[in-house]
Amino acid sequence: MSDNSIEKTFLYLLVLSLLLHVGVGALLYYLPQTRPQPKEPVFIDLQQVPDLKAPEQPRQQETKRQSEHRVRVPQETAPRGRDAIDNAVPPQVRRPPASQQARPLEPVKTPPRQTPITPDSSASGLLKPKSPASPKTSQPQLFPSANRMAKLEESYRRKFEDEIAEGETRFLNSDDILFGSFLRRFETAVYGVWRYPQEAAMKGIEGVTPVRITFNRRGEITGVRLLESSGAKVLDDEVLRTLKLIGPVGGFPRGYDKEEFHLIGFFQYGGARRSLR
Repeated sequence: MSDNSIEKTFLYLLVLSLLLHVGVGALLYYLPQTRPQPKEPVFIDLQQVPDLKAPEQPRQQETKRQSEHRVRVPQETAPRGRDAIDNAVPPQVRRPPASQQARPLEPVKTPPRQTPITPDSSASGLLKPKSPASPKTSQPQLFPSANRMAKLEESYRRKFEDEIAEGETRFLNSDDILFGSFLRRFETAVYGVWRYPQEAAMKGIEGVTPVRITFNRRGEITGVRLLESSGAKVLDDEVLRTLKLIGPVGGFPRGYDKEEFHLIGFFQYGGARRSLR
């Protein structure tokens, strides 16, 4: 078989296959499509539904009467128990008149038995009659009056008259324009750490402690001199403790050219209060 015949046969088969595919495609395209038909609705008549009846309850059978006439039966009660008898109110008992009532027998008083006590024993001191308490001595009021405070301050002004004139020493309650801000800062620092001792407040101890405080130019306390005791060591110790806890209160004013500055203050205790002047 020659090559030409083979080629012709292959072409015929190819053309035939192509025609078959085209015919099948045209057939599928032009054939009418079958669509599913919708189901017809079904109508239900509600009148045809039978009525539901509630189940009948079984009736209780009537008992057969023994007699045609109705007779009332007395109500039955339980027997009375012991609790009812105990809780019942007892009948009142008539008391005989006061003249016929028997008098109670008076108990026979027997003297208490005394035990011998040696004079040197500790019990002898307990059985001794106590002497009437002596009146408590009132705590001395050490807080000075206004007049005494004025005299106290005046005495120290005379004592440090020369230092006050030179400007090296001032009083805390003075209206000083130059050291006004410095004195207020110091007063604020004192009230931050100064306390009224609890022991002195409970005992009502009062007094005033005058001190002379020395500052350097940085505002640090370099020396504290107790000018006079308040009469109570606990108050004086609290003043010294307070001054040790105070830090620098700021430098001196620009118009003060000296290296030290002395301040005299009065720490007053009274009426559970404290004041500085």
